Amino acid sequence: MSLMSMTGYGRAEADYEDWSWVWEVRAVNGKNLDMRLRLPPGFESLEPLIRRQANKALARGNLQINLTIQADGGAENYVINTDWLQTLISSATDMGKKNDGISAPRIDSFYLVKGVITETADNASDPKHKPRNDMVLKSLGDMLVNLNAARKAEGKAMGKILKENIKNFDKLLQQARACDSVLTVNIKAKFEQKLTELLGENLPQDKLVQEAALLAIKADIREELDRLSAHVDQAETLLKTGSPVGRKLDFLSQEFIREINTLCAKSTDIDLTQIGLEMKSLIEQFREQAANVE
Repeated sequence: MSLMSMTGYGRAEADYEDWSWVWEVRAVNGKNLDMRLRLPPGFESLEPLIRRQANKALARGNLQINLTIQADGGAENYVINTDWLQTLISSATDMGKKNDGISAPRIDSFYLVKGVITETADNASDPKHKPRNDMVLKSLGDMLVNLNAARKAEGKAMGKILKENIKNFDKLLQQARACDSVLTVNIKAKFEQKLTELLGENLPQDKLVQEAALLAIKADIREELDRLSAHVDQAETLLKTGSPVGRKLDFLSQEFIREINTLCAKSTDIDLTQIGLEMKSLIEQFREQAANVE
């Protein structure tokens, strides 16, 4: 499996008898799968079938799907308003009689007048159009295949970026583990130093225990580092699994940031804090890329 981007473009053309049509789709990222359809008049009955087919092919994204169709033979798709045409001819004839020397317009010029010829809606729900409708939906499938090919190509490029991002994060994680303030021996030395200072203040025993416990918790960030390491493993697994993992990657990004914030808040080491800020920058980049993963 590979990652799929939520953005892409797909197109498919086909024809059947006197009809020819073009499908087009533009997709951008979205939390769920949302579709906006633009269909010719009379094709509204195909909408549930279109949505069902798209739902099988895609998991997430905002889609703008357009269908353009025309009949090449054409005569049955137009109606001539003979009453309106006769009115225009009669009016032009009368004007010609009243104005000597002015000939009546050619009859074909009246066909250009608005309302003389009206395009009729081709009702796709008519059973006689089922063979054509089946071909229209088949080419819809071709368009979705083309869209997914584009999304897969972009997803492959995104996958390389995300994997490199996690690889660099893991390097920072190893640097954080090597910081002096994280080493057990240094945590113990700092704890003993602070405890000695507190003893010099003649604090009550219960107060000493409380202060010592707080100091130990604040000084030890190994738990946060262990969780971050587990997040790295999970991110690598998700990237290998492939789409649809976009929502999981987004949630994991939030978990990364939560642990990094805790690490920075507990850090008393400038070097460790700097590493934490670099970690956060990397994860923000990771999250931006992951937001476009299906």
